[in-house]
Amino acid sequence: MNESQYDNLIGKIYDAAVMPELWPVFLEQLSEAFNSKGTVIYLMDFANRSPTCRSDEVSFIQSARTDPETIVSYERYYSKVNVWFENSSDLPEGEFITTDRLFPARELVKTEWYNDWLKPQDYFHAMIGHLLKQDTLAVRLSMFRSKQQPFSADETALFARLVPHLRRSCMIHKKLSEVKRVQATDTELLNRLPVGLVLFDKCGQAVFVNHMAETLDGFCLNAASRCLAVNANETRALRQLIGNAAELGQGNAMSLHRNNSNRPLSAIVVSLQNRPLPFSGSVPAVALFIYDPDLPLDLDDSLLTQCYGLSPTEARLATALLRGQTASNYAQSRGISSNTVKTQLKQVLAKTQTHRQSELIQLLTTGFGMLAAPAKAAVIKD
Repeated sequence: MNESQYDNLIGKIYDAAVMPELWPVFLEQLSEAFNSKGTVIYLMDFANRSPTCRSDEVSFIQSARTDPETIVSYERYYSKVNVWFENSSDLPEGEFITTDRLFPARELVKTEWYNDWLKPQDYFHAMIGHLLKQDTLAVRLSMFRSKQQPFSADETALFARLVPHLRRSCMIHKKLSEVKRVQATDTELLNRLPVGLVLFDKCGQAVFVNHMAETLDGFCLNAASRCLAVNANETRALRQLIGNAAELGQGNAMSLHRNNSNRPLSAIVVSLQNRPLPFSGSVPAVALFIYDPDLPLDLDDSLLTQCYGLSPTEARLATALLRGQTASNYAQSRGISSNTVKTQLKQVLAKTQTHRQSELIQLLTTGFGMLAAPAKAAVIKD
């Protein structure tokens, strides 16, 4: 391998860290460079000697030049009879070793491991080590060759030069995956908000829209991800508020009229004071919160039961009041007397330690208002 090929291989290592779909490409190129008949990166649990050779969640768990059924058989059985395992399980992170140092070749040919798993694939020699290791878990790499191709000292030394880059690539991928999981959690939380939320960059283009904002009558985004109201004047005014928030840090609010309701939406623009550096990509600079006064809060009754010890009947009444029903309307809808509702309301007030219905609504709104179920997404208009 010349220096140009070596540099190209290192480049592929880091490409795979940020573009997971390139791990198979890298492993194939690594196999080609080292004349490997099969290369596998897998997760090993030493506590129960259980390997994971296939994963949709960890992109660097991959294999090249291997038969899928053979990989399955290793996971299900042959990892338990792998005679190389015992002497390699204690290898420290970043250290690799050839299998001729792990188990005598004259004894290997007598084993079930060789005759039933290695030999059918024309495997005999291997280079094995741990890219990452923590407690009883390790990210393990194995590279196989035939009986006629043992690893030379020069090849072992060359591979040792690649190992630190491989380890860093796996660590980069791991950190990026952690960030993505946090982002997915944040997105789920924002989609549970009972108000519309749109995040704009400094140019006024939306970079995030929660489910509630996608369903609102009176607000939408055009094909360029810029906000639209029901008329041109309100569209210009809203875009001006967003621009002021991005450039001057000024927050403000306005009403957005609708075609299907006499009650307008309440739009609140908040500056996030972000100043992205060049090449950092689009980041939120402005948050737009949109409240629909016609939309009732959809609260799970069981939360009130668990928090305040309300009975199911009392929880249904409290939820109905939170959604805007009056006590008399609730009594009529449930087919019960007003006196019964008054008795239930007294019990609810006592258990929640509130004294008036307005105080109860304030308690429920501040305590549970953010737990409304997200609305269904709507099509963004042109």
